[in-house]
Amino acid sequence: MTHETAGGRPGSPARRRAVAVLSEFFADPRRPVRLERDLSGLASPDRDLARELVLGVLRRRSALDAEIARFSRFPLDRLRRPLREILETAVFQVRHLDRIPARAAVHEAVDMARALSGEGASRVANGVLRALLREPSRPAPGTDAASLATEFSHPGFLVARWIARFGIERARAILAADDERGSLHLLADPRRRGRDALARALAGEGVEARPIPLAENGLRVVSGNPLHTPSFDAGDYYVADAGSQVLPALLPAGPVLLDLAAAPGGKSISAIFSGRFPSVISADRSLARLDFLRRNRARLSLGGLLPLAADVAAPPFAEGAFSRVLLDAPCSGTGTLRKNPEIRYRLSEEWIEALAVNERALLSSAAGTVAPGGFLLYSTCSLEAEENEQVAAGFLRGRRDFRPWPIDAPPELSPFVAGNLFRIFPDQGSDGFTAQLFRREGAA
Repeated sequence: MTHETAGGRPGSPARRRAVAVLSEFFADPRRPVRLERDLSGLASPDRDLARELVLGVLRRRSALDAEIARFSRFPLDRLRRPLREILETAVFQVRHLDRIPARAAVHEAVDMARALSGEGASRVANGVLRALLREPSRPAPGTDAASLATEFSHPGFLVARWIARFGIERARAILAADDERGSLHLLADPRRRGRDALARALAGEGVEARPIPLAENGLRVVSGNPLHTPSFDAGDYYVADAGSQVLPALLPAGPVLLDLAAAPGGKSISAIFSGRFPSVISADRSLARLDFLRRNRARLSLGGLLPLAADVAAPPFAEGAFSRVLLDAPCSGTGTLRKNPEIRYRLSEEWIEALAVNERALLSSAAGTVAPGGFLLYSTCSLEAEENEQVAAGFLRGRRDFRPWPIDAPPELSPFVAGNLFRIFPDQGSDGFTAQLFRREGAA
């Protein structure tokens, strides 16, 4: 097998696989992108480059297409698959991957176009990419919503609403963060060793990791692969985004936490690691995701965590059975577009509104499990008002026995709290999350 190197070689498996994955996805953007499956069988260097190419094009496609359109004699919609994806991966390498010589990326793309689409496609690729090499600079982007949507490859309606809600500076910061390469976050188990000791141990295992200021047990991976280390096998940590790690800290501590729609389990595990909840019932309706949680429960020796097959829409618990309940509802994921860039090709206002209807129903269902005097934390990894503030407003109109309750956050989280609302943006060291705390009236 030919392996990908920094200079690239004609016929490299990494580029061919990346083009194939992208072509299949853009033919049907509803198709889930599962890179572990889609890139299986590649040698490690090939897999790493193919992953970078796929994610890079997904994050920057509109900007890459704008560059192709500048130099192509043909409209983009006349560039048949896989020629368009070949050009996009090549432009991404030229503009964003300094370690790969630009001429090598162009030569490979031209050869691939010839092999997959014929001599005519090869001439088109050669013309576009040679012209690109002669033009090292790009036109200055505009500052209106449409220009920002192209520059950062986000849906235009989403950019416009973020500018209206958060202001131009915050919106641009979110967009830029979404297009950055993500990093893994680790949740250290303080029962075994503190995160500083874990960072030292990982350094000896070839992984550099640094503390995350907003998560007391969090580390951010700077380099290396933490999933293949003795520390991982020993159960010293779990992989979870910082935003997911901090959500349990927004609830008052208690003896038991009911975590609804819990899998894959980051919030449940963080709740136990924090010492705020000795026992956690992790309920989810997906048996496959619960099995993943069950295996991590064994690896991490979490005797206080109970995975339970249960649907939040019809929870199998007595009315008012729990004093602490967390519902992280299925949502649009607009706070996770860096980690899941394919979502931006499925988003629509209609889809967000449909999700909000479901979220209101789930929140009302979850409320029945909360005891009088107990607390309910509702969260999403969405930044949209329809899925957060508007869901809460509808919930409170229908449940007069609940009211907003001020979040008593630890100091590192207080900058993200206003009353009963917690919100962190993707440019603030985490995925984007929104959470709201409610208390049920009555004596505890």
